[in-house]
Amino acid sequence: MLKVHILTDNRAHKRGMLAEHGLSLWIEKDNTKILFDTGQSSVYSHNASILGIDLTSADYIVLSHGHYDHCGGLEYYLPKEKIPCVYAHPDIFLHKFAVDDKGTLSKIGPSWDIKSLGWLKERVVHIREPLLIEPGVLIAGEIPRTNNFEEVSKKFWLKRNGVMVRDTFLDELMLIIEEEKGVAVFLGCSHPGVVNCLEYVKKLFPKKDILLLVAGMHLANANRLHLQKTIQIFIDLQVQKVVPLHCTGIMQICEMKHFLGDRCQICSIGDYIEL
Repeated sequence: MLKVHILTDNRAHKRGMLAEHGLSLWIEKDNTKILFDTGQSSVYSHNASILGIDLTSADYIVLSHGHYDHCGGLEYYLPKEKIPCVYAHPDIFLHKFAVDDKGTLSKIGPSWDIKSLGWLKERVVHIREPLLIEPGVLIAGEIPRTNNFEEVSKKFWLKRNGVMVRDTFLDELMLIIEEEKGVAVFLGCSHPGVVNCLEYVKKLFPKKDILLLVAGMHLANANRLHLQKTIQIFIDLQVQKVVPLHCTGIMQICEMKHFLGDRCQICSIGDYIEL
């Protein structure tokens, strides 16, 4: 059985829950517990406490990419006796930037570094290729770009070997959990493009249906054609349940709901999904 709790999202509607621009999910697959992203602050920890979730019981932590709103909260994770492995692409530790319309660069990485979190240095596992961390639990590794409409954003940059280069988001990790009837897919921001991500899922699991997609999709600034193509591909790939979160965009979520109907589930902090 697969259970998913939303710990951090941009919206909250339940009493006592806190919201912020970010994402964090608590995922339970049978007896395996995974913390997927940590938002930007201690909000995920506060919300987990209200939900009765013991974060220190996590078997694994998966960090989707190196932006503050997905891994910034890691410094508020306080491991006890059992220290989980933290899976991340090595690029997550590079300096990350965003450029605004005026050409001004802003740092968008977390405030911590690997030296400031003593427990992390010994527990981090770098991922570039697909890795099975448990039976039926796969971290997909670097996601190939295979279509011509999900372009590399001109907004994001990183510093590699002292040189500023366009960020192509090699560090975006996708978590795929295999169930008997199909797979569930989890994405932080889908920076390589949510369609590219799903097409990679189908390559990795060609005989499996996509039962569930839980993701920030970074579509808030997408043009209408881009959004329509994305929704149509959800339909073509027969994605059975879509849960758009975080950076997907309010209007874009409404459009998905309009076309997908009950297949699109609108959720926020404290909500619970089960397969």
